[in-house]
Amino acid sequence: MIRISKALALVAVLALAACYPPVTLHPIGTTAGVQQDPVLSGTWKGTDAQGKPGYVHFLARDNGAATMVVLLPAQGSGDVVIAVVTSVRFGHFGYLNARLTEANGEELKDQPPGTVPVLYRLDAKGTLTLALMDETATKAAIAAGRIKGTAEKGETGDAVITADPKALDAFFASPAAAALFAAPFFTLHKVD
Repeated sequence: MIRISKALALVAVLALAACYPPVTLHPIGTTAGVQQDPVLSGTWKGTDAQGKPGYVHFLARDNGAATMVVLLPAQGSGDVVIAVVTSVRFGHFGYLNARLTEANGEELKDQPPGTVPVLYRLDAKGTLTLALMDETATKAAIAAGRIKGTAEKGETGDAVITADPKALDAFFASPAAAALFAAPFFTLHKVD
């Protein structure tokens, strides 16, 4: 199992219970057209699952991806997490495919191959929620054969979805995939 540094663990954007969240070997949306959802661009302000304030900024890149900067102000220094993300929408929800990076844009060395799927929903009132896959539910889906993957034993074992891009997109376009996500870890509103 890969442990995440304290700064990453505190940002639930890519960590739950100090172990790496489930990953997909291929980005979700490869066959549907991975790109950056323009509605996400800009700065969002909100609270994390513990009610602590935070900011998320999506900055579009020329290659169809975006840089996502998460800032969690704290007493003292606060924490910043940076990821490169692509997105795809399936109806009323979308997914981000996230890879953590250093401030200079280089990928972090201690993360597993693939991308971390983040479910995002934008409601009619402009509220954006972000959620990670639930590790237990994901492992159960893999064990039941609903999606191809590997799941290490125990509560802290990693889950990796290994389905080919076509099967991956078909699964994540279905309500069955959205049901594998935990409660939102961030609730945000766009800053004007």
